[in-house]
Amino acid sequence: MHMMKVKTPKQREWSKTLQEKALEFHGHVGPFMVVGLRMGLTALKLLDANGWFDVRCHVTLQRSPPDLCVIDGIQSSTGCTMGKRNIEVEEGEGIAAHFTNENEKLSIVLKKDILERIRETLTEEGEESVKELIKMLIESSESSIFEISLTSSLGHANG
Repeated sequence: MHMMKVKTPKQREWSKTLQEKALEFHGHVGPFMVVGLRMGLTALKLLDANGWFDVRCHVTLQRSPPDLCVIDGIQSSTGCTMGKRNIEVEEGEGIAAHFTNENEKLSIVLKKDILERIRETLTEEGEESVKELIKMLIESSESSIFEISLTSSLGHANG
């Protein structure tokens, strides 16, 4: 049986289109979904992956909303899905995503202070502060919101 497959690589930069597709998939745009989108985009870029089939993801987080929204962000941006079984979820502290392709392993961890800021902002319930937070999460550099480490599967660190 011949399957149709996507020919063009997934996009690696933030765009309004990506945000709209994720909104359509998830139902709303919140800070945790944005974190997942950013994690996925970072992974595709750093692993030089096309997405969908050439990357796997293992996510560690609290297995309850809103933290679980990170997973929908990662699925939207990378094409890793539960159906293809190339994304796995495990209960754990904080929010971390570990991506692998043939040659490399990439660890992306949401910085503790950013996670605390998201939690505080969501409990304050202020619509404007949530919008500001989302804007910050979209516009911040990867290194200011994530701790990132990339290693080759042979065990050599790349920087």
